[in-house]
Amino acid sequence: MEWYPTPSYLVKKRVILDFLREIPVKDFLEVGCGAGDLLTALAGYGYRGVGTDISPEALEAARQRLKSGAVSIEQKMVGDVDGVFDVVIASEVLEHCADDVGFLKELAAKVRPGGYLVVTVPAHMGKWGANDEFSGHLRRYEREELRRKMEQAGLEPVCIYSYGVPIYNLMKPFYDRAIGKRLAHDELIEERTRKSSGMWLFPSMKGLFRLLFNDVTMYPFYLLQKLFFKTDLGNGYFAAARKCPDIR
Repeated sequence: MEWYPTPSYLVKKRVILDFLREIPVKDFLEVGCGAGDLLTALAGYGYRGVGTDISPEALEAARQRLKSGAVSIEQKMVGDVDGVFDVVIASEVLEHCADDVGFLKELAAKVRPGGYLVVTVPAHMGKWGANDEFSGHLRRYEREELRRKMEQAGLEPVCIYSYGVPIYNLMKPFYDRAIGKRLAHDELIEERTRKSSGMWLFPSMKGLFRLLFNDVTMYPFYLLQKLFFKTDLGNGYFAAARKCPDIR
């Protein structure tokens, strides 16, 4: 599996990592870990954890990338993962689930009381495009819809940020045009979901992407997007919710 950083991924990753710096974290579960880039960053922070994914190719790429023995990689469903965690992360996963509230409840069951669930999702059904079709999405979310569904799962929303302004907004039309040329309309949605775990579109450009898009070149955009967190202008939402100590 080819993996390389895209601007939309990097701004999303930065929001996740910045939030985790603000809360007490010793261990984590990442559901839908893909090729393991976020796992590697979390291991570098000294966290222990588990990464899971449904794609064997993604998990193999993650194993090759990850050098820390403090993080394990497993091909398991959420309910089959042992234990509970300070933080459960599901980045770009919820939009693939037919019963998203039910899935939020499964994720919440893996959060230690007092811990946090962190999710990222695509924003606004009005922005539906070829990338959503290609990735096997079932929906995009609105802010209040996401808040309501987290509450229905028994969680206490802490924050919902609209992330990625302006770089993600600028890149989305490019993604949609490029993907629209390659979209296999007869492909099963499960296969599209599996492929969404990795970078399948532009493998010949991976060197250029790594050169152009990294923490140094993207740093101004990391700062700029914070100005728009409380708006609804971004193409994605970051949401964090707390599992109250009295909830089981």
